[in-house]
Amino acid sequence: MKRTDEPDICRLSMHLLSLPRRSSVAMKFPQMTVSHHRASEPTAELRRLIAYFDRPAAGFPASVRCLGHDDGRAIGCYDGLRLHSVFQPLFLTATMQPLAWEALLRANDADGRVISPEQAFGIPKSAEDIVYFDRLCRTVHALNFIRLAAPDDLLFLNVGGGHLLNVGSGNHGDIFETLLRHCGLKPDQVVLEIIESRIDNLGWLVEAVAAYQKRGYRVAIDDFGCQHSNFDRLWQLSPDIVKLDRSLIVQSEINPRARIILPKLVEIIHDLGAHVVCEGIETPTQHALAVGVGVDLVQGFYYARPRPELVRRSNA
Repeated sequence: MKRTDEPDICRLSMHLLSLPRRSSVAMKFPQMTVSHHRASEPTAELRRLIAYFDRPAAGFPASVRCLGHDDGRAIGCYDGLRLHSVFQPLFLTATMQPLAWEALLRANDADGRVISPEQAFGIPKSAEDIVYFDRLCRTVHALNFIRLAAPDDLLFLNVGGGHLLNVGSGNHGDIFETLLRHCGLKPDQVVLEIIESRIDNLGWLVEAVAAYQKRGYRVAIDDFGCQHSNFDRLWQLSPDIVKLDRSLIVQSEINPRARIILPKLVEIIHDLGAHVVCEGIETPTQHALAVGVGVDLVQGFYYARPRPELVRRSNA
């Protein structure tokens, strides 16, 4: 697919992913002031996005499923839900500077009550609706991210297992690449997070990951170490990044055996060519453990809570 003529805005992330595991290279980050502004008249690209998502559903008016904006922020509407974004930063352990932000869904019903992401993603039932809802959420996040991001910032987006299983083989990332371009982003600015343990069809998952990577997306395996996660799947999937499940760092705090195993786990993942994120960090002890075992990035409430803006300083 034809790419836009924008400058290379992923130099920093590409450099990170090409570094040897033991590299001591210091990475520089631009100092950016977050700007807040109201959206003006929709551009041609935004009108195309709105047209894609403006789909009436049986028994509902057309406005019930749509992409819109409120006070300069993108929002999604889906069968009585109002969908918006918050972002949590991921910090490089070498510098404690932010490299990327994970987009997280926030949803409210028609009465303003908070709906959990798990509840929201459980509402679509048909294959078509599951794919539509997943793309709508990611597009809302992409629009909210691009208005705040510096050129080298990376965006982590979660991809639901239902979406992966309902997109045709080899086509993963195709339509979303077009949607991203309308948002002003390219695949190499995006890391797609997948919880592999929730997908039983390994062959389909391997094809999906390969298709995403072929289009330029980075792929992260999320929550590794929980449920049925195993190294055999990592060898076959060849992800760019592995995010360790929070339970591993929690166990390392209290269990001496877990504390011995964790650095070996990180070393094996590095040997597979992937970078390691330790998420769910909430205490100074957990931070010290994560840094001590050699993970590349950290994420959690200890550094910053999810916010509608891009937080650029750690609270630690």
